Amino acid sequence: MWLVLDWYHIVKKFKQDLSRACGAREVRNRHLRMLVRFLWYGMVTEAQQYLDTIPAAQLKDPASIERLRNYLERNAPSIPCYALRRRLGLRNGSSGVESANNQVTARRQKRNGMSWSKAGSHALTALSVLVCNGCQDIWVREHTIPLRFVDKKAA
Repeated sequence: MWLVLDWYHIVKKFKQDLSRACGAREVRNRHLRMLVRFLWYGMVTEAQQYLDTIPAAQLKDPASIERLRNYLERNAPSIPCYALRRRLGLRNGSSGVESANNQVTARRQKRNGMSWSKAGSHALTALSVLVCNGCQDIWVREHTIPLRFVDKKAA
């Protein structure tokens, strides 16, 4: 499964960790501007290299910089060129997906007296999505879920 990290959450993570790492707000903001610029264009390697150039004298918590390095290394395949995605009309956020998932889950699972295990909740949500999208026959026959783009004008 290929995952695209939500742009809002990436910026929030970097802002939080840089706030912990840097001694002053203006220092944090200067580094954040550069890192966000690299990440917006999917330049993960350049962002990692930039983290290495931050002078130790500007850091109060170097461990936060190490956490950001590890985060980038772990999530590099999930950080696309957000600028290109915007130009193509693709989403850079997950709010629509999260909202739909919450609605599907809440509609079926949040009734009086119901209790669900985590695995059962995930399975029921997946089945509910299949039914909502009319894909249950394809899933039963082929064990695949078709990827369909929705026309923004129609949605």
